[in-house]
Amino acid sequence: MENKLRIKIYERLGLELGSLSSESGNDWVRAEKEILEEEKEEEKENQKQLQSINYLTISKNSSEFNLVINSVSFILQNYRVEITKRNDLEDSDITKLLNDTNKDILIGLSKYQKLAPEHIDIIIPHSVYLVKKNLLENQLLSLEQKNKLLRMMQNSNLNHSTLVDEYYKD
Repeated sequence: MENKLRIKIYERLGLELGSLSSESGNDWVRAEKEILEEEKEEEKENQKQLQSINYLTISKNSSEFNLVINSVSFILQNYRVEITKRNDLEDSDITKLLNDTNKDILIGLSKYQKLAPEHIDIIIPHSVYLVKKNLLENQLLSLEQKNKLLRMMQNSNLNHSTLVDEYYKD
């Protein structure tokens, strides 16, 4: 990123890359500020465009969908949460969403998707109460996964007794 900015500054100044003895003069600083401001404005425009998109119906092949699903940017997380509700996600899409262990994304995946055992194994260590509840209600868990969840709930500082009582009746 920093090297790209440096190249853009040289281009803005109309100079050959590396031709300045010092990259800190007034012209350099002015060009850097202008470029960063332009990038910030471009990002705002992109955000406005991304807000108007329905991520439940947009084509999975669209550049907007791919931008959001491949991003781990905090700014795009709400769109990623929305994507968890789609009924056409494939394993690779779910894996991309799992790379960001955001609790809201995990809640959505555990609630709206049929997860593969390997996805469930990734989710369990990062699960909050609602993820645990959704896993128990909506997913096919192996005995090992159920026991792992039970141990986590028993060792937690939080009160999981209602979940334990409801799903681990002897």
